Amino acid sequence: MRISIFTKYIAKNLLTLFAGILGILAFVIFMNHFIRVMNMAMNYGTSWGWVASSLLNLVPDVFCLSAPMAFQIAILLTLTTMSEHGELIALRAAGFSFKEIVRPLAGCAIILAALLVFLSNWVTPRSYQRILNLRSEARSKITKVNLEPKTLLDLGEWQLYLEDLDPSTNEAHKIQLIKTNDSGALSTKVNASRGKVTLTDTAIGLQLHDGQMQRLDSKDPSSFIAANFDNYTMHISLFKNQTRRLRVGEMTTTKLLRRLRNTPLDKATRNEYRTEISMRNVMALSPLILLIVSCPIGFSLGKRTNKGWGMLFSVVIIFSFYLLMTLGVSLGKKFGWLSYPAPWLPMFVGVFVGRHLWKKRLNI
Repeated sequence: MRISIFTKYIAKNLLTLFAGILGILAFVIFMNHFIRVMNMAMNYGTSWGWVASSLLNLVPDVFCLSAPMAFQIAILLTLTTMSEHGELIALRAAGFSFKEIVRPLAGCAIILAALLVFLSNWVTPRSYQRILNLRSEARSKITKVNLEPKTLLDLGEWQLYLEDLDPSTNEAHKIQLIKTNDSGALSTKVNASRGKVTLTDTAIGLQLHDGQMQRLDSKDPSSFIAANFDNYTMHISLFKNQTRRLRVGEMTTTKLLRRLRNTPLDKATRNEYRTEISMRNVMALSPLILLIVSCPIGFSLGKRTNKGWGMLFSVVIIFSFYLLMTLGVSLGKKFGWLSYPAPWLPMFVGVFVGRHLWKKRLNI
């Protein structure tokens, strides 16, 4: 199908503005996350690879947040610019209908909405899950491990004490290891006259000589089992055992629907799953409803209207959309029978307002 010069012209203007505005909004949102990632990296001593992976997985979420707002602003600025230059009047005088003018904008909105549906329902949840896994990994790792003599080193379950240490050979003397259980009571104690300590990024390796191990008897907690050894090798992981609760935002829509169908859930959890599914699709399809509301406003702006009015209307529309969606999500989580339809409140209101604006525009 051959694309007309008129369609290319409007689409080019829209996409140029959309790309510029998207870049600005994405940069602002991304920098907020960037600061948090860097603060965590400094606090937990993570690698640059961890930082790069965290920032890369933020991209889908940042795009899904900024794209609808950027598209809505781009629509009004495109129409405002055309109106300011007298291009809308010229097109109408040349016989172009409002439907023909809107068609290129609608095509862009449909493509963007389809992309957002895919990202919001499947890509973004997986990226969010990887981000949470990276953060959990950073929090679970024991950092700033400095092997120093006559210092009690905390290694999570274990505590290590070295009476003497040769930094050049890592040879140590009078080594003591203490392990505690979940209640904080002593469960295992290891003493060695000498040994060698090896420190890596993931663990501490110990080669112990001439020592004794004492372990709490599982059958009789009041007594210990003791054993002497000539040589003993052990590794202490620098990662703490942590269990992370699965969050709604890190599950794909397919997984949420599967859990709703097959897993017994309490009422609050079911409502949360349903509102999450609806909210994702409302956000994804928002470019379509924003187009319906924005176009009649853009067509109503006169030739003397500057871009400031376009920005003002954009802020009002975006604020109203998110306000209605927040209200809908709150109602959906509170009332089970509204959990699916309530988040669609901004779409219902948008259709009503858009129909009214178009009717008013076409009757002029």
